[in-house]
Amino acid sequence: MSYSVQNIRNVCLLGHSGSGKTSLAESLLFMTGAIDRMGRVADGNTVCDYDPEEVKRQISLSTAVAPIDYKGCRINVLDTPGAFDFSGEVMEALRAADAAIIVASAKDGVSVGVEKAWKYCEERNMPRFIYISKIDEDHSDYNATFDALRERFGNKIAPVVVPTLDENKKVTGLMDILNKRAYEMQDGKRVEIELPEDKVAVINEFNDALKESVAETSEEFMDRYFEGDEFSVTEVSAALAANVQDASIVPVCMGSPINLRGVSNLLDDIC
Repeated sequence: MSYSVQNIRNVCLLGHSGSGKTSLAESLLFMTGAIDRMGRVADGNTVCDYDPEEVKRQISLSTAVAPIDYKGCRINVLDTPGAFDFSGEVMEALRAADAAIIVASAKDGVSVGVEKAWKYCEERNMPRFIYISKIDEDHSDYNATFDALRERFGNKIAPVVVPTLDENKKVTGLMDILNKRAYEMQDGKRVEIELPEDKVAVINEFNDALKESVAETSEEFMDRYFEGDEFSVTEVSAALAANVQDASIVPVCMGSPINLRGVSNLLDDIC
């Protein structure tokens, strides 16, 4: 199948070693039907870590390309090494990429790898997302990681997808902040559910944070924001599309590649 230029996305995955970049690439391939079985880094059977040394060491040593077809778009995912010894591979991927996804573990917060990836993108004024990974694992904390990102990089950090947590802080699903919708995974598929009553305040809080990020992109929006004027979904969506391209807004997504949470939302956002 051939694609026009406007329907091609070249996206590189950046971040600290062990943050979950290769697992994310594997889940993107699986969700789009490119593979019919998900591999695991620990088992040495992922698509992107195919070199015998990578299988042995359980880390990426070179950049791998994973082509994905999704909703009329060709997404070329460049999975880069996180180990600093192989930064040359990262530089090569950045030259080929149009945008980046910085993968930050919900267990580690703003790691050195996240800092370096941000610096690389800033030097190139490259559009980027931040993807908070491993939200299902023990000792993970989405809220603490998001707060650390905002403290470090400012209000340009804009939440677009956040996890739904139960009383034990276990992830039960996810929420689309822009559209105020809730989802859960059923048989490996994203299914919309009714927004739980006890999560209305949570989604409103993150929706305010998203609008605050949008407000800082123009004087008109800033004036309206301080006057208490509501932004429509269409306005926020258009502002995101425009301001992500010039790197004045950095959306924050999240998920768990192992359980496929958040993968469909990430694909939609990339397109």
